[in-house]
Amino acid sequence: MSAPLLDIDDLTIVFGGGRGALPWQKLPDVRAVQHVSLQIDAGDTLGLVGESGSGKTTLGRAVLRFLRPQSGSIRLGDFDVTGFGRGAPVEYRKVVQVVFQDPVGSLNPSMLVGSIIAEPLRIHFGMDSAAARERAAELLTQVGLQRHHLTRYPHEFSGGQRQRIAVARALATEPDLLVLDEPVSALDVSTQSQVINLLERLQRETGMAYLFIAHDLAVVRHTCRRIAVMYHSRIVELGESDDICERPAHPYTDLLLASIPDPDPAVQHVKSQRRRELAQGVAGASGRAPIDSCPFAERCPHAMDVCRESFPEPVATSTGGTVWCHLHTSGPMLGGRPVSELATRPEACQAVSTSPSAADG
Repeated sequence: MSAPLLDIDDLTIVFGGGRGALPWQKLPDVRAVQHVSLQIDAGDTLGLVGESGSGKTTLGRAVLRFLRPQSGSIRLGDFDVTGFGRGAPVEYRKVVQVVFQDPVGSLNPSMLVGSIIAEPLRIHFGMDSAAARERAAELLTQVGLQRHHLTRYPHEFSGGQRQRIAVARALATEPDLLVLDEPVSALDVSTQSQVINLLERLQRETGMAYLFIAHDLAVVRHTCRRIAVMYHSRIVELGESDDICERPAHPYTDLLLASIPDPDPAVQHVKSQRRRELAQGVAGASGRAPIDSCPFAERCPHAMDVCRESFPEPVATSTGGTVWCHLHTSGPMLGGRPVSELATRPEACQAVSTSPSAADG
């Protein structure tokens, strides 16, 4: 078997807690990512899902080399990312690009669209102005815009069009990996569907790999072949998209699925009941990721003493995925069935089984 394009091994990222209200106070460190291992093959798509504060964007920024981890390793092709010095080499910036959540903030408002797209062409390929402008026009056409849009400013476009411009700029360097950080969450539902369909088409045409970061399981299922569920700095479940959405093995994954709105009142009623069942634990987490225990223990209705004492080892699921949950190693039979059987509900992700526009996160 060939090596994966992106290989993240046992990655840990810690932010210093800074100073407290009093001069001698030192706030505890924040563990944003703990012992995360993920792989993405060339041309494949991995969805990284979790609620705000789970650490998924921090992980993406580490892949982009915007920050340095405390331990672990990241390899992208022939590049040892964690071995870089103070800055990443220009060659690395060419093979990995990013599309941010907010196209308004990621596009320079004082530059014409043609200049925004042409800039990486001049830096990475040494194109002159005429060649860069011609290639920029081709990229705009590739993402569904037109040549005359080169002479406009970003504020003259809608949100969906601005995101297409951001995608065109990312395509300019012909990257091997595209990090998509909540690329559709700032868009309305109909525009979400158009941008997702665009990303799928571009992947077929270019063979790029995607790291798709999002909080909405419904959108990610439609887009990604595999899903990694992240909670409070830890990966808690990993597997094929359909398997995770139809047979979730971790209680947190089950909670995410139950939170997806459904247009069918009967299905929505079942989901509301399921959310209430899963909310029987403590109302919320403490705010800081525990080091040696399951981070979901404070919210899980099935939590046991061992959940608060150690983080579980990975366990293979019946569908071929992996789950980090003590219920699969030492837990009781819940309601006469193991936890992996509690949520066998194919309707969990039906909101996007035919179109991503049905899911509004």
